[in-house]
Amino acid sequence: MKKIIIIGLFLLVLLGCKQVPVRITGEIEKPWKSDSVEIVLPDARHGERLAISPIRENGTFLLLGDIAPGRLVFINFPKDYLRIPVYIDQKRYMLVESNDKYYILSEESSLQNQYVEYQKELDILNRDYEKACFGYDTIRDIHQKAVCSELLDQKFTQKNELVLEGIRRFSGTEIAQSLIYELLFYCEVDFKFFTRAIEALGDTIPECEMKTRIFDLYDKLKSKQLTGMAPDFELPDVKGQKIRLTDFQGKYVLLDFWASWCAPCRKKNKELNKQYPELQRAGVEVISVSLDSKKAPWLQALKEDHVAWIQLIDETGFEKSKVREAYKVEQVPTVYLISPEGNILLKNPDVEEIYEAIKRKES
Repeated sequence: MKKIIIIGLFLLVLLGCKQVPVRITGEIEKPWKSDSVEIVLPDARHGERLAISPIRENGTFLLLGDIAPGRLVFINFPKDYLRIPVYIDQKRYMLVESNDKYYILSEESSLQNQYVEYQKELDILNRDYEKACFGYDTIRDIHQKAVCSELLDQKFTQKNELVLEGIRRFSGTEIAQSLIYELLFYCEVDFKFFTRAIEALGDTIPECEMKTRIFDLYDKLKSKQLTGMAPDFELPDVKGQKIRLTDFQGKYVLLDFWASWCAPCRKKNKELNKQYPELQRAGVEVISVSLDSKKAPWLQALKEDHVAWIQLIDETGFEKSKVREAYKVEQVPTVYLISPEGNILLKNPDVEEIYEAIKRKES
């Protein structure tokens, strides 16, 4: 992408008004694919713009619009897939390039400048994660893929923690909401992360459509979470003996849904191998339910992974499994902690959360 030259970015006047005139003039070096430049909100639907300007043949453009201070907007070059976030304040701004990324800085200290420094941190982690992902789908050996999955999990967790830190750092602003909004696709499959993000937002949340969409989705997903009594089921173990979940009432149960073809699941097996003795001492029975549709790969995986805890299989497979459906499992691995009374306590807990839940319940 060619360098962009901003001549006079954001001339904001009429301080104290609910909205302020915004003027953006600029010039880009051709060739660029975009024939226009826009100002859009983070939650803008297709075609929704606060302002739009054609890019003239000589590369110049002029954007004019009225925007309320405290709004987060994006300067968008649509055909070049370039969106540059700007937190609106009574400042003058300039565009800078760093490591092939574009950022907008104010000429004096501002929340926007703090946001840019945070963006740079997050961009570094994103690049590192994307680099680690390269070639993952082409790995054939499941064990090699499981090792790679462990590395990706570490890097992804690091990214998530920085996102949560950013939400807390910019709480009370649309920046914090936007950090969640940009990850709603991920929040849909990780309700635990979504909940942590909502908690990190705090109580002071600006009213806007973005907030409405975030909390509408959160409430919708919350209503779909499995709560109350764990559904009972009966499935065969490795010897073909039928085992019922209710056989373990009176004990804590860590119920693990997995499959032999799932690399993150095979990684989870290794983790549970290390954790199992300690979980046993804490009074937790571990039960894995395989969603393999054939016994042979399941048994081979058990042999390779040297698992020591109870193993069951639902040979109807992932798509047709009634047990999976009852437990609202949308992806594997998915793990539930179940109380001695048979109630769902936690979904996808780590070891510390398991011990903490037991401690709370027994205190």
